[in-house]
Amino acid sequence: MKIKFTPITIDEYVKMYLVNNPTHKEDDLRNDLNFAINAYKKGVRCSCGNDIWVIGSAALGIGCFTCITGKNYPTDEYEIDTAIKKRDNKKGRKHIDDIDPIKIAGFFDDDGYEIDTNLIKKPSLCLICKNDDDPDEEMLCNMTRYDQRDEDEFKCFAFCKK
Repeated sequence: MKIKFTPITIDEYVKMYLVNNPTHKEDDLRNDLNFAINAYKKGVRCSCGNDIWVIGSAALGIGCFTCITGKNYPTDEYEIDTAIKKRDNKKGRKHIDDIDPIKIAGFFDDDGYEIDTNLIKKPSLCLICKNDDDPDEEMLCNMTRYDQRDEDEFKCFAFCKK
C-alpha cells in the first residue's frame, strides 16, 4: 500500500490551520511552509533517508512523517498537494541506459533507475533478525525491504529471531 496523504493546497491548509490556531501569524506560517516546500523540491531528505513531510517539517523542522510523528503511515493526515507527486522522484538517480555497461552494478528499480541501498529504510523486525548481520543475506534483505517500502506491514519469510 502506498503512503496516503490527503492532498491540500497551501491556501486551504493555511485557512484551516489558522482556524484551529488563531494566535499564529499567517505570514510566519506561509514562510515556514515555503521553506519546507523549497527544501522538499531541492531533494532534502530526513536524516533517516526518507522524503520529508512538508506540513510537519514546516512546524517542527525537517523530517519525514515517521520521524516527526512516530507513526509508520499517515491516517487522515494532510500534505501539500505539490509535494505528493514527487514521492517517486528520479532526480539525481542514474538510469541504467546512461551507465557504461562495464560499470553496471547494484540495484535498479523497475524503471531502470539506480537504487541507493544505504537509503532503504530498515524495519524494526530486521534489527532482531539473525540475518541482519549476515553479508550472505544482505542482497536478499535489501530487495525484500525495498519491495515492501510502501506496505503497511513488513513481512519477511526469511526472518529468524536472534
